Amino acid sequence: MIQLNDPKWKEFEGGYRTPYDASIALRKLESVESSEEVDDILSELWDELYHQGDVGLASYFAVPHLVRIAREKGIVNSSLLGLIAVIEVQRHKENPQIPKEHQEDYLNSLKAIPELIENSKNKDWDLAFTVAALSALAASKGQIKVAQAVLNFDDEDVLDEFLEAY
Repeated sequence: MIQLNDPKWKEFEGGYRTPYDASIALRKLESVESSEEVDDILSELWDELYHQGDVGLASYFAVPHLVRIAREKGIVNSSLLGLIAVIEVQRHKENPQIPKEHQEDYLNSLKAIPELIENSKNKDWDLAFTVAALSALAASKGQIKVAQAVLNFDDEDVLDEFLEAY
């Protein structure tokens, strides 16, 4: 895992294919106190790490930290799980590959997704959380097509159309 104080972060590209230093937002996420701050930081990370199907090295290197921070701070919400899921789905498309020396850290972080979801079993699950959790779980188990399909059910109308068709 690339440490958050490593200057290499400044060179990594995000979803816009331009350099984005995700370590700044990730360090903020480590120290937040309010759910509003969490939402703001995750919104920034969504905006910068994923754009219209594109992800970059900053996106991949952020995932192990997102999982670690979620575990340490108990931050498990639809935005965090959804971001991890969409990054993993897009990794299998026409996006940069994770350098071999960092693949193990990335893949090991995905193995913690079931634990994050398990820790949320007693909370109320709205549609957004359910979609994000199921998609992240599928992605963590290598079921990329399922993860991508589930991500599309985050809209009640889409879900209703699907149910009407089947």
